[in-house]
Amino acid sequence: MKIGFIGLGSMGAPIARRLARSGFAVTGCDVSPEALAAFDEPGTTCEADPIETAHGADILGICVRTDAQLEALCREDAIFRALGPDKLVILNSTVAPDLARELARRASQQGVGFIDVGVSGGGPKALEGKLSLFVGGDEADVAKGRPFLDAIGTLAHLGPVGRGLEGKLLNNLVSIAYYGMAASILDLGVSLDFDREQLRQALMLGSAQGFALQAVPGLLGWRGNADAAYLDDMHDLLAKDVLHARDLSSPDDTAMTALQAACQVMLDRVIRAADEQR
Repeated sequence: MKIGFIGLGSMGAPIARRLARSGFAVTGCDVSPEALAAFDEPGTTCEADPIETAHGADILGICVRTDAQLEALCREDAIFRALGPDKLVILNSTVAPDLARELARRASQQGVGFIDVGVSGGGPKALEGKLSLFVGGDEADVAKGRPFLDAIGTLAHLGPVGRGLEGKLLNNLVSIAYYGMAASILDLGVSLDFDREQLRQALMLGSAQGFALQAVPGLLGWRGNADAAYLDDMHDLLAKDVLHARDLSSPDDTAMTALQAACQVMLDRVIRAADEQR
């Protein structure tokens, strides 16, 4: 099976590498010369042109970063025409669910299948084939994409196109809220004259333990692993997902209001961490 994969960033490149290591013929594509040069997986080919990447592929994976980049990639549906009838697009970008539904409609006019697959777990899990996959799409298209999906993780098929991204956004919403709470409890501890890391390790022994408490020191650069530019970039990525998630329900939904407030705590804390690095 021939896979074209567009978007070789921090998540896309590990996914493409995993696919190659699982026996697929992978062509990696990125507009960044640096990202393309870094994609040195044995047995793969590299292509700077997305249209050429789509030509001849059985499945086209897409993992660009923003809605605007995805819209530009699919402008005038040339990418779908290049892929051709009976082929499949697997969207791994975290974008607005309505955009995925619109692109699926346009792809279908060219005879191309389309599924949205939100991924969770990060680059290391991608390389291990242990991502969590939130999938939206028709049963037949999901079945066609199964070899690709099974190679990179474990899937939950949540319904038609758009539901995968909705599931991923809900996952990100609660994750960001957890990060905000974990950062807040450690900040509170510091204000009470606890050593932050000592307190964190103590809390990991009790019912407060969890991934957020484990991850937040790295996310906020407390281990000296992040500069202001990195933190600014992370803020923008988190904020994008929080904004997309906000559109999933009405403004007066009490559950969404509470989650958005908790997420805002984390977004504000990332800005503060970036300012501390400047």
